[in-house]
Amino acid sequence: MPAVPAPPVTGAQIAADAGRYVGLGYVYGGDAATPGVWDCSSFVSYVLGHDLGLGLPGGRWGEPGFPPTAHGPVVETYATWAGAVTVSSPAVGDLACFVGAGASGHIGIVTGPDQMVSALNETQGTARTPIAGYGPYGAPLVYRRVLGLPPGPGVPPPGGVGPHGGITPAMVAAALVVAAMTAAVLGAAVLAGAGVLAGTGYAVKKVRQQ
Repeated sequence: MPAVPAPPVTGAQIAADAGRYVGLGYVYGGDAATPGVWDCSSFVSYVLGHDLGLGLPGGRWGEPGFPPTAHGPVVETYATWAGAVTVSSPAVGDLACFVGAGASGHIGIVTGPDQMVSALNETQGTARTPIAGYGPYGAPLVYRRVLGLPPGPGVPPPGGVGPHGGITPAMVAAALVVAAMTAAVLGAAVLAGAGVLAGTGYAVKKVRQQ
């Protein structure tokens, strides 16, 4: 008899799997060789690729350049991944991408209304937090749904669907320019003692790990 294909992974499964790791650690640049040895994006790769057997941006878990022997996809890569679409309203299991490079970006897995699980920082580790206020200051937030997961289609950019499921490289480049300008302004303000980062405190904690 032919093999019966496995049922598609659901958003609820993605969220439930992410929730199993609340309380574990965080390592900036970690390759997810073991649970807790990860940062925000390699944590997402562990859940999707290691636990659920899904493809990752550009390849699969265990291939050269991917965890557990290399860090693998970063936030910007997930934000332009052809294996996911951009949605306007997040559902359980979606990816919450605060688009930015390095410590200027963050990614988590949506687990409920304004809730996500993410590898946050060295102080809080892998934690369940609100989405709002728990990304780097000024980073644009986009929600991405892994293809094949219900419900609903992606939201195309103006002028039609782009090659990366609704968010184009130009959009990411613009987001990075905004993030860089914001970082420069904030850096100058901090040096001047303006204290403009008061509010979430998250951006300060993230940047200090560098």
